[in-house]
Amino acid sequence: MSAPASATIRPREPNPRPEDLVQHAAAFRDRLLDEQEATEERGAYSPETHELFRQAGFYRTLLPRRYGGYEFDVPTFLRVIVEIARGCPGSGWGLCLAAGHGLQIGGLYGEAAQAAAIGPDGDFAAPMRGIPMGTATRTEQGSWRIAGTWDYCSGSPYSTHAILAVRLDEGEGPTGAQGLALVPRADWTLMDDWRHRSFGMRGSGSNSIEVDGAVVPDEFVVRGNPLGFAGKPETPGYRLHGNPMYAGHSMGYLQLEITSVLVGCAYAALDEYERIIRVKRTPGPHGVPRFQTADYQRHWGVASGKISAAEDVLLRSSEFYMELCREAVVDDTGFAPERLMRIHASTHHAVNLAWEAVELLFRTSGTSEGGRNGSRMQRYYRDISTARTNVGLQWETFATALAQEHFGLKADGLV
Repeated sequence: MSAPASATIRPREPNPRPEDLVQHAAAFRDRLLDEQEATEERGAYSPETHELFRQAGFYRTLLPRRYGGYEFDVPTFLRVIVEIARGCPGSGWGLCLAAGHGLQIGGLYGEAAQAAAIGPDGDFAAPMRGIPMGTATRTEQGSWRIAGTWDYCSGSPYSTHAILAVRLDEGEGPTGAQGLALVPRADWTLMDDWRHRSFGMRGSGSNSIEVDGAVVPDEFVVRGNPLGFAGKPETPGYRLHGNPMYAGHSMGYLQLEITSVLVGCAYAALDEYERIIRVKRTPGPHGVPRFQTADYQRHWGVASGKISAAEDVLLRSSEFYMELCREAVVDDTGFAPERLMRIHASTHHAVNLAWEAVELLFRTSGTSEGGRNGSRMQRYYRDISTARTNVGLQWETFATALAQEHFGLKADGLV
């Protein structure tokens, strides 16, 4: 299927290479470090930083070329997020969970929805809340009326749309059927209910969204539950763009998003620890810079190794996800749930390694650093601690589900 010429938008110039985009992200580090405190207070990175992100092309990373995106692969996007989160984990979380769902708009939705949502200027960003907290009611005209309130919509402050799970009502009340509604920014209200109640990740823009009866066209609602591992996803975007990445299953990918932010957070803590042990001296009249002592060398070395291992798992898992997408297209069989679940099982332990590294660095950074309100080390500890409360990161529970899938037992609620 081909779109009319008027629906095709050329990418902005210059059109970067994947490595260029990663380097651009790394170049933001000093700016993001300087803005961390203000980002927490604001609840999101600044409008000025958003505009710089937009100009750099970060929101376009996964969008289809047909509509002005770069259509880079998932590993490239995750490397960008690691670099942004290394400058500010909250900013990394917000950018990731807004820009990252270019994969869903490019895959799950058809040509008409993509042309309307990404065009006419090729920009698109959207949080995605996969738990149905509202309804989509069919109207007499064949459109959908959306209503509900969805919490934890990370990345919402600068998003152009929201992708929201809904219970479908086609005239006889809500049933067990689910869908994903694409709602333009003008049709939802952003609630400032995150930054003042959160222990960490205060700058992630993880606010609630309220939709009060917005009407969207039929093509803006796709049927299905994005949070399962079984089945072959219906991806009109693959037929439109021919890229197996757009035939992917959301579940394997969504876990990669979170892991990339937390690997970046751990690198941020390692950078701060190095700064601390270079300037702080050991106690006593003959104190020396702490980095010259074996204890602090060991702390840094252990943490560095754990973080590198976590990043290796992240990137290999992202490559594995791309492999699964290609296999699903070639074999036309969809995804084997156990293979897809391996991404979660592996990245859970990458997150654990990142957490262990940050905990060690926080604990040995000293009360005047880790224990001081407003310090970067405390912020990183709060950020990764809060992230670990995410239901998707409870590795013990998921390990049981993986074993049930392997042994042919029922994994309730996951497949």
